[in-house]
Amino acid sequence: MSDMTHGSKANPSNLIVFAVVLIAVGIGGLVLQNTEAPPDIGGWIVLIIGLAFLGAFAYTRQYGFLVPGAIMTGLGAGIIASQSLTLTDDEAGGVVLLGLGLGFLAIWVIGVIVHVDEHHWWPFIPGGILATIGAVLLIGGQAVDLLDYWWVVLIGLGVIVLGRALLESRARE
Repeated sequence: MSDMTHGSKANPSNLIVFAVVLIAVGIGGLVLQNTEAPPDIGGWIVLIIGLAFLGAFAYTRQYGFLVPGAIMTGLGAGIIASQSLTLTDDEAGGVVLLGLGLGFLAIWVIGVIVHVDEHHWWPFIPGGILATIGAVLLIGGQAVDLLDYWWVVLIGLGVIVLGRALLESRARE
């Protein structure tokens, strides 16, 4: 794990990058608070914060910067897209969820591309769920009715995981 996630003594250059991100976000927030910003600027703020974290990740290769960077960038892009397109409420919600889901999936993709030490599969769980629900909301119609059966999918996945765990435990004996 990275220094940032363990609470151990962090590398000074990583702390400097983190401090610069905090200061830049703080200055941006202060400027927006004291100016007449358009009402739909929230998505841009989230996107810029996410990109700042991704920039910090690109500089330090610390997984602790990648996770919030990818999630916030995906969420910000989803918010901006939902505000920029002419959509129904369900479709707009679907776009935001899809962006957030893709942000989670981007954690894994970026981890593979740059070979981070802390590369894990966990982003597939929230990313897959959020992206699927977002896509269903975008498709609309009868696809939305399928969301009533997501419990069945969870039960099925649980049975599969349990079966694999039992098979592995028997193989080890």
